[in-house]
Amino acid sequence: MFADPFNKAARFGVLAFLSTLALAPGLSCTAQVQLPTVNLGETSFEDGLAGPGVLIENYSTSDVATELKDASGNSVAGSNRVTAISTATHLAGFSQRQFLGALIGGDLLIPMVDIHAKLVNGIDTTQRGFGDIAVSPLALEWAPKRIGKGLFMQRAMLNIGVPTGKYSNLRSVNIGNHAVSINPYYAFTYEPSGKLELSARMYYLWNSANKDPYIGLGIREMQAGQAFHMNYATSYEIHKHVRLGFNGYWLQQLTDHRINDRDVANSKERTLGIGPGIQIGGQGVWFRVNSYMETGVRNRMSGTTVVFRLSKVLGARLPKS
Repeated sequence: MFADPFNKAARFGVLAFLSTLALAPGLSCTAQVQLPTVNLGETSFEDGLAGPGVLIENYSTSDVATELKDASGNSVAGSNRVTAISTATHLAGFSQRQFLGALIGGDLLIPMVDIHAKLVNGIDTTQRGFGDIAVSPLALEWAPKRIGKGLFMQRAMLNIGVPTGKYSNLRSVNIGNHAVSINPYYAFTYEPSGKLELSARMYYLWNSANKDPYIGLGIREMQAGQAFHMNYATSYEIHKHVRLGFNGYWLQQLTDHRINDRDVANSKERTLGIGPGIQIGGQGVWFRVNSYMETGVRNRMSGTTVVFRLSKVLGARLPKS
């Protein structure tokens, strides 16, 4: 069950692997392939804390993107707008069993998405349905360690995006990715005092090829590039069980997208998001709101995001208020 050996209520972060879409095919060669949607800001404060037990969470996310950026960061001319409302159910847990000195666990995330895309190339469509399931067959949470006067907590997890989401090669915009994604991460939290905390989660992303792409592209297969992305946050407990802080994310694509086994030049994506957040709760129930504005965007849509997260811990011996 979730419990902190140093008598702090347990919290737990999660990969939010939501919808995947091919934005604006036909606008440019770089827009024919897009990275799948990954965890950009869905986790934030005290991300490294976890313990034996079961976690049930719901994520509700609102994304509004109004600009399509090219490889130089300039806005593509014309009206481009993508609105996505998503909700995801997340189940996670750790047992008392250990491996490499860490508790062993895993998780499962099931998303649903409602997306509307209206782009300058004539696309105007709404799609609703289940997104790709994300599953973690292996998660490791190490016991907190004292560093100076503070506590350091860390976790590693293997995440796999499974192509179960709604997809058709007859649609230019899809919710499912129709490809496998491998997305392991390392997360930590350092609390130098009982009120201040610093957290980060760092991912590496690899994507398999989609061998049945949208037929309107006239290509045999496409493969999204590899990427690094991370979430980072800092918060301060202003009142018992109430934290305020700042949260952000960064994504940098490392290798070019590929079409028909050939690299697409100048196709690497990038984005940086930052904004305020709040966390409220205690005794195993937590509510968080995190918001982000994007900057420094390349080869992708740019906009704002708000994430609402409700978490419930089951089976944990939590400290009394």
